[in-house]
Amino acid sequence: MSLQTESKDTSYYIKSLIGIIIMFGVGFLPPIAGVTELGMRILGIFIGMIYLLCAVEIIWPSMLTIVALGLSGYCSVPDAIASGFGSDIVWMMLILLVLAEGIASSGLGEVMARWIITRKVLNGRPMLFTFIYIVAFGICAPLVTSNVTIVLSWTIFYYIAEYAGYKKGERYSTMLILASFLTSIMYEGLFSFQSWLIALAMIFQEMTGIAFNHVLYFFLGLIALTLMSALIVLAMKYIFKCDFEKLKTIDVTTLKNEEMSKLTKQHKGYILCFVLIVFYIIGTTMIPTGNVIRTFLDSVTQVGWFTIVFCLAIIVRLDGKPLMDFPKVVKNGADWNILLMCAAVIPAARALTSDGTGIKDVMTNILAPILGSMSPVMFVAVVIIVMLILTNLGSNMATGLVMLTIVVPIAEQMSFNPMVIAMAIILVANMGFILPGSSGMASYIYSNKWLTTKDIYKYGLVYCVCFLIPTIAVYIVASYII
Repeated sequence: MSLQTESKDTSYYIKSLIGIIIMFGVGFLPPIAGVTELGMRILGIFIGMIYLLCAVEIIWPSMLTIVALGLSGYCSVPDAIASGFGSDIVWMMLILLVLAEGIASSGLGEVMARWIITRKVLNGRPMLFTFIYIVAFGICAPLVTSNVTIVLSWTIFYYIAEYAGYKKGERYSTMLILASFLTSIMYEGLFSFQSWLIALAMIFQEMTGIAFNHVLYFFLGLIALTLMSALIVLAMKYIFKCDFEKLKTIDVTTLKNEEMSKLTKQHKGYILCFVLIVFYIIGTTMIPTGNVIRTFLDSVTQVGWFTIVFCLAIIVRLDGKPLMDFPKVVKNGADWNILLMCAAVIPAARALTSDGTGIKDVMTNILAPILGSMSPVMFVAVVIIVMLILTNLGSNMATGLVMLTIVVPIAEQMSFNPMVIAMAIILVANMGFILPGSSGMASYIYSNKWLTTKDIYKYGLVYCVCFLIPTIAVYIVASYII
């Protein structure tokens, strides 16, 4: 074994030991004023969990968190397991992750993206083409996951670069590659009813008793991200003086792929599944209470409706084969990192903010005088900026959870709409990409041979500013209207 490998192993064990000591040791410390003995144990578990998720890994810290909760006196170990793995959120996430993998493997994303970027109106309009290009893959990301659209956007750009004469290291190449990555991960986050985002939405719902408005979240985020994309293109042109002229020679119709130009039966089947999922979200938000359809949707519940759609995808046969081959897609679709993290985070967050700990009252008493003295404009701006910093330093979901548990109770005391601030936190949680450990997706840009670490820091920080300006503005306006 090499010295470098031994050093990595030693660092891993040290970090793991620190996290375990925090998780089980804080409960033996004298209680903080206002926090109960149970609260100290729960606080230690929560802090230890966050540390281990950010600094070590996800699988075993998540499982250890569940056991620790069962030994804390808050509940029994079987109850902790049931509250985590028995949660309807984990069930829905499993369904959505597998369904998303089925859609991604069908090639639907490439069909949609190529159709968008090959419109003749884009010929001879390089800035418009660049804007549509980065937005197109972002729009497709919620359907087929950002993993697929990132690789697809880069593959097509390499062809464009060869055709137009863009080289590795050229400013336009660097900024477009990074921009298409960013729009993919951010637009994917517009669907708060899927992946790990639904866990944050449901945690907000449990904390406040207010149903999370997925439709409003989508439209506010869509406005902010579309404005961000426009600012990125303007920065490329007028601040960094990227060479757009080479694109004027491009005929966008050359980007078509005849094999990927038509929707297959499988594509249409998956689109129908997605439409049915969106129908539930819109229906339970916009159809008046008391309506027959609304009553039925409410009785089925979100988890029941998603399960029905999932079963239909397996039942329906196309040319003798199931629309979704479950054994095949579940191998890649069931992401145990996400599922186990949610199974641990949900009961841990519920325990942290429970009445028997005193933690929520202490946090509110400490931070309310500081944040409470701010104007709504300053409050929104500070929360968004702090969240952006934190999500680039640690786990997206973990930092989002921390911000929700701290900020939402304060927002309620300020008579500030907690829904708006929760939506802002959840959207910003997706922006973790500057550092290698910011998110699982960050590995894509750090492994791209056309990008250097210096490029990621330099242009990534600029893109963060392009994100902050419209996002702060959108949620400030929303805070006054909603």
